[in-house]
Amino acid sequence: MNFKTEDLLPLVGELAAKYTSKESTSITYEKARQLMEAVLYCIREYEDQDLEGGGLITRGDLTDAKNAYNMGYEMVVQKTKDTKIQYNEMMEEFHSYGNRCYYETFVKGIPGFFLYYDFRFQPQNHILTLDYPVLFPMGNLCGINAIQIYVDCVYLEQLFLRKLPEEYIRHVLTAYSGDCDELIINVAAITVRNILGGWIAGKEINTRGYTKKEQERVKEYVYRNSREVIEVALKEGIFKLMDVLFAGNEELGNYLMSDMHDFSFELKNAVENGCLESVLAIT
Repeated sequence: MNFKTEDLLPLVGELAAKYTSKESTSITYEKARQLMEAVLYCIREYEDQDLEGGGLITRGDLTDAKNAYNMGYEMVVQKTKDTKIQYNEMMEEFHSYGNRCYYETFVKGIPGFFLYYDFRFQPQNHILTLDYPVLFPMGNLCGINAIQIYVDCVYLEQLFLRKLPEEYIRHVLTAYSGDCDELIINVAAITVRNILGGWIAGKEINTRGYTKKEQERVKEYVYRNSREVIEVALKEGIFKLMDVLFAGNEELGNYLMSDMHDFSFELKNAVENGCLESVLAIT
């Protein structure tokens, strides 16, 4: 960001005037800081989009911070509209599979964001705690940027889960924990882990659990290979799954693969400690 503080202060002043409806010339320090963050958020939105080459006016065409702010503000508004469209589309067939956190976050929580999100005075605040754990690292994302990524992650999860029998999904969740409905867990991660575990075992996707022979196949495979090799194989398994069920959906595949580092570690640890049922629906 090339703008100096003195370039931004007039913008904060304009926002303050709008915030007080020009009835006051003074605001608290906390409110001034909030408004400065709002200005910076919108300018960063413009700069991020400009760097991505989205066909925007080039940086050389901008004459001052106000233009950058105004363009960034419009991008924030448009991104919010686009995210709401994607959310509404997803919710037409959304299924929480009995998990309370999944349901509470997306059926009850996200609509509150679209209702109360403040483009103008606090675009950096996404209001919600985003309790349901997605596989993409949210990091320091905030405002509509956080919500857009969050909704996109669950949009991909729902695409994946809808291709599978609900009975199977509930089976693997219950095997994970009898209290699965009340846990804060990622439904898609538990499901894809079991599909890949079944692949290693030579087992079909069903609710019958693992035979002794199938369990031995998993154990033998894990003992024979390093964690790193297992991780690579699991990712290859996701590629195959994408080709078979999702026409090679690369975005979905990359999303699911983000869990394979942790899964390979947990699978290795479970086999070596005799608790394979902690990661796979053995029974």
